[in-house]
Amino acid sequence: MPFPDGTPVVTLTGTLPSAVAGDGYGGQVLLTPSAILADSERHAVYPGGGKVAIVDGQFSVELIPNDAVGVDPDGWKWQVDVQPSKGRRVVFWADIHGADGDTVHLDELVPAQAPGGGSSGNSGGDGAPGKSAYEIAVQQGFAGTVTQWLASLSGPAGPTGAAGAQGPKGDTGAPGPQGAQGNTGATGPQPQLGAAGAGDTIALKTTDPSTTNARSPLAHAASHGSGGSDPISPAAIGAEPTGTAASAVAALSALTQTSVKPADETRTATTTLADDQHLYATLDVNSTYRFRSTLLFDGPEAGDATITFTAPTGASGGWSPFAGTLGTTVPDGSAQIKVAARQLGSPSDVGVMASSASLAGIMLLPQGVVTTGATPGQLRLRWAQQTSSATPTSLKAGSNLEVVKLSGPTPAASGINNDFPSSYPSDQGLLAWTYDPDEAGHVTAQSAAGVAGRVTLTKIMLRKQVTWSTIWLGLSGVDAAATLSNCYLGVYDTTGTLKGVTADLSSTFVNASNAKAIALSLTAPFTAAPGQYFIAMLLNGSWATNVFHFKCSSAGISVNANLTPPNLRYSNMLSGQTSLPASIDLTQQTVSLINTGWASQWYAIT
Repeated sequence: MPFPDGTPVVTLTGTLPSAVAGDGYGGQVLLTPSAILADSERHAVYPGGGKVAIVDGQFSVELIPNDAVGVDPDGWKWQVDVQPSKGRRVVFWADIHGADGDTVHLDELVPAQAPGGGSSGNSGGDGAPGKSAYEIAVQQGFAGTVTQWLASLSGPAGPTGAAGAQGPKGDTGAPGPQGAQGNTGATGPQPQLGAAGAGDTIALKTTDPSTTNARSPLAHAASHGSGGSDPISPAAIGAEPTGTAASAVAALSALTQTSVKPADETRTATTTLADDQHLYATLDVNSTYRFRSTLLFDGPEAGDATITFTAPTGASGGWSPFAGTLGTTVPDGSAQIKVAARQLGSPSDVGVMASSASLAGIMLLPQGVVTTGATPGQLRLRWAQQTSSATPTSLKAGSNLEVVKLSGPTPAASGINNDFPSSYPSDQGLLAWTYDPDEAGHVTAQSAAGVAGRVTLTKIMLRKQVTWSTIWLGLSGVDAAATLSNCYLGVYDTTGTLKGVTADLSSTFVNASNAKAIALSLTAPFTAAPGQYFIAMLLNGSWATNVFHFKCSSAGISVNANLTPPNLRYSNMLSGQTSLPASIDLTQQTVSLINTGWASQWYAIT
């Protein structure tokens, strides 16, 4: 465990290379205080010392200096026991002094007299410790550090000793290299093959290649499969890497939006074009799309229908109805088909036929292309009766619209869009949101005692790669008298890594003019891949409950239905925080604040 907070420590280091070639030794250094230490300032008792490994001739360790304030008893010393894996062991007593954070080197230590012995419990008194070899040398006149004394112990080399007796014979050495091949002699006559002998025994030379590499064959699939002894990679046989097909399918799905009418929709006595409730798709900027639709109409022939497709401002392209002309009455399809291309937004009158015992109505197959400009938005089907009729004209369930992106910026990374919300983030120039701000009518408020220092998390989904630079929130109430500090918003990915953070927002949250939807910039934008992220809020300070609050939904504790950590949609964790941590453990998500009303805040990103 680490030293108690505030304990003064110094770092003792040492370098112990070999005197020959400078090789670094291993081993260890034992450090033992001469007494049990009591630290009255930090209420700690240190009953003993410890050891540190010598690695490649070096060691470094933190320890309490002998002159540490508040550490008793007076006059204690460190016993330094250097035990290299090679070379001589050295043991000596030393005073190790220094201010908190200082570094002390082994070769700077001057051996000291051993401390006097003490008593423990009811045992008898210890005798006086004997002097070390170094202490005796000093007593007899040696002057210098312990390092210098150790160097003085090596004397001149002695005379060469007499040769020893011859040792036993060693093991036979490995075979030498193959000699050069001699010249090939003339080929002798080929012997005639004799008749085969009886029986099934075949004699082979011991050097026959078929006998020198005996092996037990493995199943082909086992040896060459993934994880086998000789696996074959996709590239080795010209195959695409694993997952390529799945990635291609996902990419195609990301480029395609398909909407299907879940129920019939009718228009009665109206010739005013209006948006279809279900058939539309979201278009990115500067992109080209192909679209086609299958429309099943049922209604009076006298009423017929008018249809068109609209696109965002600045878009170009065209569409063709591929439908029968007005007054279509021939059920065998012999009526004229309208194929002329219309401008986007330009209507076309089409024939409608009522269902009967043998007919389900009439099928329209409009299709077209659209290229957007700098404005994103929606491609929508609009329709009405061509001639006002009290008999309703119906666009049947199952009618559909398919839109495929052909070119443009990075496509949406989700699959097919089947949610059909009435509004998309792109409709308001946003990249993503937790939900439509039109649904953020409730307010969420908590006391500083319940929220301060805690990290609250709100999950948000990205369907395509974006550059994330700003977090929007709805600040619905400002407490101008609040005292705030260390207030931040940030973004975590699914690994719990902090990807972006704002500057301190304390002054922003007490400015009454900010009681609205506001954009708060990250200190540095980042590239966010498709997937889920968590927007984090951290507040600190004091404020009046129900004065300082944020826009949220009224979902309450049901917001996390069927979810568990680390995937909770709204959660909180930690306490006592004054900044957003660089990483968090999302498995530790809790709902202690969520269940008390602090939940479902509205956020958006740009």
